[in-house]
Amino acid sequence: MIDSLDRELATALVQDGRLTYQELARIVHLSANSTADRVRRLQQNGVILGYHAELNLSALGRSLTALSDVKLKDEIDRRDFERHLVELPQVVSATHTTGEYDYQLRLACTDTADLERVVDDLRWLGVRDMQSRVVLGETVFDPTRMLRGVPTGQP
Repeated sequence: MIDSLDRELATALVQDGRLTYQELARIVHLSANSTADRVRRLQQNGVILGYHAELNLSALGRSLTALSDVKLKDEIDRRDFERHLVELPQVVSATHTTGEYDYQLRLACTDTADLERVVDDLRWLGVRDMQSRVVLGETVFDPTRMLRGVPTGQP
């Protein structure tokens, strides 16, 4: 269980994973050493899994984003499908799901012709059915929202 200071630390790190212990300490009103101990504990307990850079896909030439639900052919082993997905640079993420479709893919393409190529590639990998939607704008998401309902040891 985390307390309110841990939640504050996690929130600050979600917003900027490059904050130093001194900067975090100022936010939560602790010493840098106490702050570092808390962050290490959050890492050891699996609350903080890692740190990463967020990329601007448009700046990398991939300005068309699509969400695609895919259903595999019955004879396709999903682990083989997953191993082949990493060969497609347009696939940003793949989530194995329940329901009518087997996966939801997030694709980053250069243009509609590139999207068409990746659809063809996915069919070659064993996709039987696919439903795609082009993303019109930025994802509306507050990365700290998941911390709001987390129970704490203290109010």
